[in-house]
Amino acid sequence: MKYLKLLKMKNKAGVVLITFLPILLGAAALFGEIRCIYKMCTCNWEPIGKAEIVYTVGTFTGVGAVIGYIPIEDQ
Repeated sequence: MKYLKLLKMKNKAGVVLITFLPILLGAAALFGEIRCIYKMCTCNWEPIGKAEIVYTVGTFTGVGAVIGYIPIEDQ
């Protein structure tokens, strides 16, 4: 009987984890996208360089969810 109660508790923890995992990943992706947009807006646009291009492409393609976390030096 104890084993069944423990098994049920593990299943509940798994269900909670499976429920909140997409929410946490979506929040992290949204935060990365917002960071990418912020970095694109605050870049030095005088000599257009690698950082400006990468952040702009990331913002408009959705890859900014990952690129937002990558520090790219603006030269």
